[in-house]
Amino acid sequence: MTISPKGLIYTDYDQLLADPNVDGVYISLPNAFHLPLANRAMRAGKHVLCEKPLGMNAAEVREAMAVSKETGKILIEASWNRWHPRTKRIQEIVQSGKLGKLTRIRTAFTYDGLDQSNIRLDPTIGGGILYDLGPYSTVAPLWLTGFPEVTEMEVQTVWHPGGVDETTRVNYKVGGVPAETVTSANIPVSLWMIVEGTKGSVRTGGSDSFVSLNNPSTLEIEIQGKKKVERFDACDPYQLMADAFVRHVRGKKDWVMPLEESLRFAELFDAAFALMGKPN
Repeated sequence: MTISPKGLIYTDYDQLLADPNVDGVYISLPNAFHLPLANRAMRAGKHVLCEKPLGMNAAEVREAMAVSKETGKILIEASWNRWHPRTKRIQEIVQSGKLGKLTRIRTAFTYDGLDQSNIRLDPTIGGGILYDLGPYSTVAPLWLTGFPEVTEMEVQTVWHPGGVDETTRVNYKVGGVPAETVTSANIPVSLWMIVEGTKGSVRTGGSDSFVSLNNPSTLEIEIQGKKKVERFDACDPYQLMADAFVRHVRGKKDWVMPLEESLRFAELFDAAFALMGKPN
């Protein structure tokens, strides 16, 4: 069921996509259904904000990019943490060169106790922890460093009995910098993003690196022996993302995550899944 701007309730997607009063849609379906509905929506004249991952592989993302170009409709992957002021600040610090030559990047997004019936573990609809949490932590070294070449990837996986990954460690080099990442649904909650360089380091405070929502947050910075903590007011990155999407649709200049970044993420996942193989 979906609700229109006028409060009308739709019982199927055809009704929604046929409504000329709807300019854009937000797609939050299970992973495997993102691309088909995104393409339908764009061809029906709607702009699209689509949950991550945008597609199940790089080929699907390229297809969606082609439909966006063909129709002239905006397509944005809803990686909401990218709109958080703290996220933007850590990227600014890393890319400013203040940390010197980067030596290591570490990220983690894990939780424990996922119900075995949860759709995130259903292989028929795009389940698996790398698809679920990887768009946050696994890809962070890419956008932090400006998307240089990825090399020397290694993958370690713990398989869920249903046939999807429930813990995945993906280590790789990004522009020659070692990146160590972990996602899991069976490790106690742990979220961090740490970047180290020859002149200093920066890390997210607390355990909310990718999920800071309506709570204050911190960034711990050490440069040439001097330490400081930057504090960020509580905010709703979902709202910031949605507002940016609407402004972009209306032709106003605002940062939105480029589709080229979504493609690089998908290519990274493709490489990881190829090394992951299949469960025994």
